[in-house]
Amino acid sequence: MAVAALVLWLCTAAVGSYLLATSSRTRNTSAESSDPVSVAAEQTAASEKTAASEKTAGAVSTTPARPLRDKDRFDPLSLQQAKSEPLPGLKDLAEFAHPTLAMIGFGFWFGYIVSHNRLFLAIALGIVLGAICAGVSWFTANTRAARRAAAADAAGSAADGEDSAVGPLSVSRHLLVLHALGAGLTLLFVVLITARV
Repeated sequence: MAVAALVLWLCTAAVGSYLLATSSRTRNTSAESSDPVSVAAEQTAASEKTAASEKTAGAVSTTPARPLRDKDRFDPLSLQQAKSEPLPGLKDLAEFAHPTLAMIGFGFWFGYIVSHNRLFLAIALGIVLGAICAGVSWFTANTRAARRAAAADAAGSAADGEDSAVGPLSVSRHLLVLHALGAGLTLLFVVLITARV
């Protein structure tokens, strides 16, 4: 039964990988203009000449961010900009944590099958629970972002906190349901094996 859980876990991961590979990010088309903008040749040549002179002079085209605290005033420009950028949110964390936890849990489950050590079994159970929680959080945050993007498109403005060029993931519902069912069955098998041992 442990090997069946491993195969089911692998199939669930394969469906999730395919789902992630075939998903597309929805774009906010209202931010992009549909009419091409004509630019004079002199303006293009002047902007290219300015960019080339900035590159050779080593000048940075961005203005330095104002330090938030007095002790930050001696920080280099790149560090000031990094400190002024917002931290990634729950969606970004879950987008990283879900596949990462799934791969780590798969490794511990394989370790349990090879060694029959109960410690690997307990760790794999905890990690599969964490991976499922991260996946549910990712789905919830992505659904909320899609609703905000749809509301912003209806209102004609950009969504708050979302990049105007990159929006939430657009995925196939059938594959998403198949991935969720595989994850649920994997969790059921792991819990049954843990309860039996």
